[in-house]
Amino acid sequence: MFLITGASGGIGNQLFNALAKKNDVIGLSNKKVLKSIGKGIGVNVDLLNHEEIRNFVEKYRSEFKRLVIIQLAVNSFDGLIANYPLEKIRQTFELNLVSNIILIQSLLPIMISQKWGRIIHCSSIVGGEGANGAGIYSSSKSALNGYSKTLSKEYGRFGITSNILELGYFENGLINTFNKDKINQIITKTSTKRLGSVDDIVAAVEFIEKSNFYNGEILKLNGGR
Repeated sequence: MFLITGASGGIGNQLFNALAKKNDVIGLSNKKVLKSIGKGIGVNVDLLNHEEIRNFVEKYRSEFKRLVIIQLAVNSFDGLIANYPLEKIRQTFELNLVSNIILIQSLLPIMISQKWGRIIHCSSIVGGEGANGAGIYSSSKSALNGYSKTLSKEYGRFGITSNILELGYFENGLINTFNKDKINQIITKTSTKRLGSVDDIVAAVEFIEKSNFYNGEILKLNGGR
């Protein structure tokens, strides 16, 4: 069973549709209605509401078999750190980190009892390297490093792995906000001379899913830089 947060976003929705062709998938979205497709169903959950997260896990508990959790939900506000509103700092960390922790806390007993689980935290090049105007977003994603590494050490003995999938630039998502010149610059900097596709993400997810020995790592999926 795949569980995807942020499943109504650009990349999240593509991944939901791709995985649902052959796998049982639950896609979580906040306000957008995510249409069921193939073997995938959409569920509305406000990840900023901890009680809603816990209620969702309790409701679908019987469905969670061999869980692969893909944390794609993200909040990002552009702005220089000196001027960044405190409220938006809190919102960014609440969704990008705290909601991730609350969901995993709620699901860990299920994975421990089954002695199997895959936790995949999605980050990005910006999260790892920083960028002008993305300091708070980058900080929230950098915090995943210690968190994921600790999960891998605490629960690896139960057959549960925790890894970070650090994404480069893909055909959907953030790239849609860039102009043609910037997109061409990005493509030029990658050794593969192209943007990533959802198939590349599926392949990476399947690798993590099938490996019992890949744990506590950052898998960079960026086409070579």
